[in-house]
Amino acid sequence: MKSERVIVVGGGVGGYPAALRASRMGADVTLIEKEKIGGVCLNKGCIPTKVLLHSTSIYEEVKKASLFGLTTEKLKIDFGALLARKNAVVNRLTAGVASLLKNKKVKVLNGTAAFTDTNSMKILETGEVVNGDKFILATGSVPAQLSLRGSDNIPLLTSDDLLNMKSLPNSLLIVGGGYIGVELGQFYSRMGVKVTIVEMLNRIVPTEDEEISSALEAALRKEGIGILTRTTGEKIEKAGKNKKVTLSGPDGRQEIMASEVAQSVGRRPHYAGTNVEKIGLKTERGRIVVNDKMETNIPHIYAVGDVTGGIMLAHVAMAEGECAARNALGNQSPLSYRAVPRCIYTAPEVASVGLTERNAIEERGSVQVGRFPFHAIGKASLMEETEGMIKIVADKKHGEVLGVHIIGPHATELIAEAVLALELEVTVEELAHMIHPHPTLSEGMGEAAMMLSGGALHLP
Repeated sequence: MKSERVIVVGGGVGGYPAALRASRMGADVTLIEKEKIGGVCLNKGCIPTKVLLHSTSIYEEVKKASLFGLTTEKLKIDFGALLARKNAVVNRLTAGVASLLKNKKVKVLNGTAAFTDTNSMKILETGEVVNGDKFILATGSVPAQLSLRGSDNIPLLTSDDLLNMKSLPNSLLIVGGGYIGVELGQFYSRMGVKVTIVEMLNRIVPTEDEEISSALEAALRKEGIGILTRTTGEKIEKAGKNKKVTLSGPDGRQEIMASEVAQSVGRRPHYAGTNVEKIGLKTERGRIVVNDKMETNIPHIYAVGDVTGGIMLAHVAMAEGECAARNALGNQSPLSYRAVPRCIYTAPEVASVGLTERNAIEERGSVQVGRFPFHAIGKASLMEETEGMIKIVADKKHGEVLGVHIIGPHATELIAEAVLALELEVTVEELAHMIHPHPTLSEGMGEAAMMLSGGALHLP
């Protein structure tokens, strides 16, 4: 029997998993990518950022060596070597993905793909036309641009620029206090750069639980990072070798000088040049419209990841890519967004899943909240990582876990247990009765659940 021809447009974390899954299901797959395999996540986002943050995390850990009975001398950062390692890790991972695609016999074409009709696409650079039975669009997103007077003449740096700077600036102003802004802000601060983060809302990482957001803000301020909330940028001007930014906040206008100014104000879906409008694909407010099976209004065309304007996280795009591939090849498999983890790789790390306390109250009326501090966990003490807590938000009547929010060591790993709990609709009593290994940080999850189910063991 002839294989289905699946054309995947975009080789990022939405596209390449779709291609691999479709290939594993027996399809004849072609993947078209105009830049590098791996997309934003591997080349310009998650991986390079976390490589840099991991280096500074080790640096901070070694500075505490004497606490562990270790002696170090002449510790210093080699910025060039750090960037070289970042590039090496990125290259290794993208090569790994390319190898997986080759191994699964996915045909990879380099170029920009545009629909000529609903069953054909043309590679603009080469003129080659590819025909398919099913199409999966995974063209991603681009950084949103800030409207700041003067920025036409003095371009603001993007997160891409911040990941590829050849030398360290003396000072850096970042407009935007979302997860990208705080991660890159902390990295540069730990490299010795004077950093100020400006956020227009009343707190940084505003989509997170308010208590966790406040705790992160306090931790960053403690490190010396300047944070201005309820503040917006008005204009940017040259001031000698520096830039002068006029800001408007609760105390009126103020001017801040910085040697570099960056913007980190989110991303917007990107499908320009693909001719989706010409073939009648439905778009809405700049995004491609899909249902929970990743289906567009044209039955054999699917879209996944950032281009759909949904939850712009790499792991969501990956899940959507696989979902689209399964459905394109005959399954009827909707994707559940019930338990989507969110991770911020600052120090302390932040991770969460489910409803914030405020959202849970709005949705359920009343809830119960259990908090367990890391300072009461033995493993955290031996690691000298005692700041932070695990917070569980649960239904008041039945104890169903509605949300888990962690700030502290290895939060981004610990959240996996909470994801499982939410997905399986576990109650706090069930979570409290699970046996957690000792000594581990995960004991805190059980203890936080115990706070809502008879009382924690390791608190008075």
